[in-house]
This record gives sequence, structure tokens and C-alpha cells, in this order.
Amino acid sequence: MKRFSTMVAASALLGVAGCASNGDDTAVAAAPRSAAPQTQSAPQMSTPAPATSGYTDAQIESFVRAREQINQISPGATPEQQAANQQRISQILQENGITPDQYNAILSAARTDQALNNRISVAAVGDSFSDAQLRSFIAASIEIQPINATLASGTDAERAAAAEQIRGILQRNNLDIETYNGIAAQIRSNPELQTRLNTLAQTAPSGME
Repeated sequence: MKRFSTMVAASALLGVAGCASNGDDTAVAAAPRSAAPQTQSAPQMSTPAPATSGYTDAQIESFVRAREQINQISPGATPEQQAANQQRISQILQENGITPDQYNAILSAARTDQALNNRISVAAVGDSFSDAQLRSFIAASIEIQPINATLASGTDAERAAAAEQIRGILQRNNLDIETYNGIAAQIRSNPELQTRLNTLAQTAPSGME
């Protein structure tokens, strides 16, 4: 049980881990803003974005689906390609029932709203994890916990260095940040996941102690 307590404590690091993963999403955010004129007729365009705590599960799922498709678009090398990309982004947003304003609002809010960030991670990765993923989570959590303990009083430079360490830890353990966040966000609310983590932790190789 001691190892499981370590993993629960590590879940507090999700916000920092999320900041470390913003590279792809920052690039995606600019594209929907440019696509805004092409989606002016969307029914929800004139509706103000809801408060961060008011996003529905459907909106989060739409955001996740759209983000996944947008991230697959290669950057355009010419003005024609860039224009085609904007058209495709506009189409993706409309197909998923989310406006550029809503997409960008969720993207921006997730950088500072831990609860929203967790919901996005859960929606993106689901709740079905392999034993290999959970073992990787256990191993990563053990390394991340000491870093987490130093973050509250850390400077911006120290937090940036911590984020870089976290990326390295997750890479060594074959986990992406969103999968780590998704598992950590569900530890307390998913008894079956808790049981699996405890069982795997108890049978972990001595090198993971």
C-alpha cells in the first residue's frame, strides 16, 4: 500500500506535466483562430464560451476528437497549402460540433485549470489500460514523486527544469504525458484501477522499489 500512496501523491503533478506537453497543442491553437472566419455561420459562434467548470462531457469529447484530427495535419509549406489546412481545420471543427472560439477557450483553460486538464486526459485515453501501461505508470510515479515535492516553492526556471525531467522519465517508461495524466486522474474514482495498480505494485521488480 505504501507504493500506491506514492502514486496518488504523484497525481498532484499533473498540472506541471500538462505544461510540459503543450508543444503540439500550442501549434494547433493558432490554426483554429485563423479558421474562425470560415466558420462564422456555425450556430454556436455567437454563444460565449461557458465557464471552465461548465464544460459538458460532450464538449470535452468534441474537443479531444477535433484536436486529434488537427494534430495530424502537416504544416503547410506554401500559402496554398496553408489555406487548404485552414479549410480542413474549419471542416474538422464543424464535423465535431465545436467552434473555433470554444476550441481555443478549452485549450487555453486547460493550461491552468487542473480539473479540466484531467477531464481532457481521461476523455483522450479512456479507462482501459494494459498491465504494461500501469507498470510504466508505477515506475514513472516513483521517480516523479520527489520532483513533485519540490515544485510548490520552485522558481519558473526550476519548474521548467522539472518539466524537462518529467518528460525524460515518461519517455524512459514508454508513457506519453496524457496517458500518465489519464491514469493519475482516475486513481481515486476507479476502484478496479486502484486494485490493479496495487496488485502490480506489489509484484513489481526489485528495481522499481
